[in-house]
Amino acid sequence: MSEQNNSRMIVLFVGSLFVVAMTMIIVIFVATRRPVVVVVPDPSGASAALPGQSATAPGAVGAGELPPPPPTVAVVRLDALPAIENPLDPAWESIATFEIPVEMQKTSEPTLDSLTVTHINLQAVHNSERFVWRLSWEQAEPSYRSNVAEFSDAVAIQFPLKDGAPFTMGGPDMPVAMMYWKALWQKDIDEGFQDVTSVYPNSWYDFYWFAKGTGPQPVATAFEDPASHQFMSGMAAGNSMSNPHRAQPAQELQAEGFGSSTDVPDSPVTARGIWQDGRWYVVFERPNDTVDPLIKRFMDNPEQQMLALAVWDGAAQNRGGRKHITNWIPMRIEK
Repeated sequence: MSEQNNSRMIVLFVGSLFVVAMTMIIVIFVATRRPVVVVVPDPSGASAALPGQSATAPGAVGAGELPPPPPTVAVVRLDALPAIENPLDPAWESIATFEIPVEMQKTSEPTLDSLTVTHINLQAVHNSERFVWRLSWEQAEPSYRSNVAEFSDAVAIQFPLKDGAPFTMGGPDMPVAMMYWKALWQKDIDEGFQDVTSVYPNSWYDFYWFAKGTGPQPVATAFEDPASHQFMSGMAAGNSMSNPHRAQPAQELQAEGFGSSTDVPDSPVTARGIWQDGRWYVVFERPNDTVDPLIKRFMDNPEQQMLALAVWDGAAQNRGGRKHITNWIPMRIEK
């Protein structure tokens, strides 16, 4: 009988220790949690004060306050539009420029830890034939490479295809359309496909199965035989990122949330980018074709459209979700 009592006492003692330990863990967790502060705009226009701060007058921006709303981007209607072949066309100098601040992408991994780009300048024009957007931003040196720990500069414009789509690349049944330009692809267009020998000019190999000619065989010309693609997995899968015959330095994507980006084949989007004097200038063009779902959306409600921007700094190892972004920005298409 005494052995049973001893066993019960041991069980009760261990159970008590477990309860005390769990209670302490919960208390420590709650005590160390940072408070969540929700800022509700004051209907009167004055800035609401956060704990430990004083309210500021209307129009002033104090520490910890929400930034001012972005400007409404006007897509100016012109008879003659700047040439897409030249992003430095002097015609852009007389077109309104909107300075759009960017922020770090912190919603989905991999996130961005620090800003290396502060803002993007955006200009937009259209006529009966086409829409054209020009984006420019400071970049001390261009990054074209795609290699181990080396990444390309890039920029994108995003539009909702359905009202209420989240700016974070849309959501289920709330698609977005994106026009995406990459500096590496621009170099492919300007100088020819950037093959292994472009990155490593002294490299050599003697033989590659089913490739034409002798090594080193250029991917763009020596791998026409489909049998050779079995050793080029991206080409064999038809991955648009592995296309050595790219005709444009840009592509169109659609997405319904993070990780869902899908290439849109036969997209009408064209683009051109130039780096000059510490700055990138990238122009996107899209035909004004009402059969296009995006253009039709523009025409159905030209006064209340939205866009968002993203930019990747290759030198800072930006890639994928590690990017500079904006929230939705109002866009109005002038008649």
